[in-house]
Amino acid sequence: MSLCLAISEIDWSITKDMISIIGTIGALVIGSTGLFTWRRQLKGTSEYELAKKAILSTYELQQAIQSVRNPILYLSKDEVEAGCRIKEELRIYDDRMDHLYKKWIELQAIRLEAKVIWSDEAHNSFNEIQKRIGEVKAAIWLHFWMKGVYANPEATVDNDPERLKENNKIVYFTSDEDEFSQKISSSVNNVERFFGSRVRSK
Repeated sequence: MSLCLAISEIDWSITKDMISIIGTIGALVIGSTGLFTWRRQLKGTSEYELAKKAILSTYELQQAIQSVRNPILYLSKDEVEAGCRIKEELRIYDDRMDHLYKKWIELQAIRLEAKVIWSDEAHNSFNEIQKRIGEVKAAIWLHFWMKGVYANPEATVDNDPERLKENNKIVYFTSDEDEFSQKISSSVNNVERFFGSRVRSK
């Protein structure tokens, strides 16, 4: 009898409102926790994808540099027979360098995105590979300068054999163990060191 009396004395409208408020607060807490977890997972996934792209694009750039250095040139027979061997050789290197620049532009976009997330350390990990591109560009220019391509007819071209030999170490790929190939690999390793842990820890 006392139990029935106590139950009947409860203000059900207030109780209903309280339960509704508690339920709403509980749903908001659960929703906020879920949203926070989802955002964290999304951030982790996007950072993983960016790190993976950085390494993959660096490998592609490495291949592009080595393609420029490929000593095998497929010269047009007509151009060679017409006495335009140097012009044809220059065209081939221009095409190779264009491909290299396209790969570098792609990597530059990734580099800037990485800087936004991981600051200067990420950006600077690409510095050495950028130097290798500059060295290849300069070596190709010197290669043709010493052949007299860019010189005025009255200019004296310094094609000292020792200078030519040193320049050829950059211009021509001989193996993965040659001096410049090792420098390229070392530059790629800088990128791998920074981004590798962000890929492999996923």
